[in-house]
Amino acid sequence: MPGSRALHADLPLKVVALGGGTGLAALLQSLKREAGRSRDPWKLTGIVTVSDNGGSSGRLRDELGGLPPGDLRNCLSALTLEDSALSDLLNYRFKGDGSLAGHSLGNLMLWALADLTGDWVRAIRQLSGVLVTVGRLFPSTVVPVTLCAEDLAGRRYVGETAVGSCRPPLARLWMEPADAEPLPEAVLALLRADLVILSPGSLFTSTISNLLLPELQEAIAISRAPVVYVANLMTEPGETAGLDLESHMAAIQAFGRTHISAVIANSAPLQPEMLARYQEEGGEPVSAPADRILDIPVHRFPLLDPEAPAARHHPDLLNRAIRETLPRL
Repeated sequence: MPGSRALHADLPLKVVALGGGTGLAALLQSLKREAGRSRDPWKLTGIVTVSDNGGSSGRLRDELGGLPPGDLRNCLSALTLEDSALSDLLNYRFKGDGSLAGHSLGNLMLWALADLTGDWVRAIRQLSGVLVTVGRLFPSTVVPVTLCAEDLAGRRYVGETAVGSCRPPLARLWMEPADAEPLPEAVLALLRADLVILSPGSLFTSTISNLLLPELQEAIAISRAPVVYVANLMTEPGETAGLDLESHMAAIQAFGRTHISAVIANSAPLQPEMLARYQEEGGEPVSAPADRILDIPVHRFPLLDPEAPAARHHPDLLNRAIRETLPRL
């Protein structure tokens, strides 16, 4: 049974990563070497939240209907085996002031494939084949959904963009329609999982968003797979302003109704100039002050990419942290 045996990084594990935006893409990029290795590769599945209503994705959703393709496109790009002209095209964004300005070519390609095939899963599979990716990618649901929240003062926020600008703490977080069914393939992947990883990223709008679908919560519980949360490097102005690591973990367990088995957190300090820039914008490092928080083990590793112009997880360092955490679960 999944979750009933000791985990070892060199075994052919079934690993499911959940999230959205750049956080899930960063996690998948760190895991793809395990899915692409020649001996005992991991069976990697990414489950992507589809509540985005901003930017190019939001415009396509409003004008043409269907799912917002941006996070799916970003994660497909992260799973490509090698950088190529095709992956560069996928991320190309139109410039200028016309109707195409701001749209990503990959978003248009993915939406067009979904329209041609009448099936988002088939569209993702076809684009994956063209790009030569490892692993599988599924939207959490193919039902158009809206993320909603309510703060302690009773103010309501409707749509992912609005929720991202809210001020915590939140009293409620939910998805509409409440009866939106998850994708069966996503449920099956979780039921069979040996390991579930919650990606870093926007806490309420990416990390927790998928967990608002009750069937996905139930699938994780039934699988008995350990759930590892890769903590954010920084807080975000608005959505997580003033929240420490304990508050991040408590929100996942309260709103997502999912028990966390372990946390992977960053131990490397930011350069003073970068830290000052984040603090000026209202961000602070999400530090791990103890080895256990909320009675959950916290494993600390240097995860910061020293070459990145902003605070980002280095894929090699995150990969190593995940591999070293597995025997401790």
